[in-house]
Amino acid sequence: MLVQSKRCGHLLGKQIAPVPEFLARIRAAVAARAKLPDCDIVVIARTDAAQSYGMDEALKRLKLAIEAGADVAFLEGVRTREEVERTVKELAPTPVRLAAFHLCMVTIQKVQVLLNVVHGGSTPDFTVEDAKALGVGIASKSNP
Repeated sequence: MLVQSKRCGHLLGKQIAPVPEFLARIRAAVAARAKLPDCDIVVIARTDAAQSYGMDEALKRLKLAIEAGADVAFLEGVRTREEVERTVKELAPTPVRLAAFHLCMVTIQKVQVLLNVVHGGSTPDFTVEDAKALGVGIASKSNP
């Protein structure tokens, strides 16, 4: 099954790519990046699997993506502070720091966890301070 249409991760009723397809996409991005000299492209592995299949499956997918070479793990649609804490604990074996908020990038070392806060979405309306305290490496936030 090839999943092509993309829906916002905060909406229900999404199609989720099977693990082999998900990993093939990550591996293709990593391989393409490796062919570019002096490349500073960051590969972000995103999954919406938490809402459809649960946190265990979503974290398993992101761990596999990191093993495949992804630089950032993006678990979309987290619903609680505890889910963010668990994600950071399981996916960030190295210290991370707040590197982006509202699409303002700064130079960072290896970052593995991204938090997306959508006003009115399923993720609580975390502040920059909240994200930083939770150990998130990159955060983005939509305007209300």
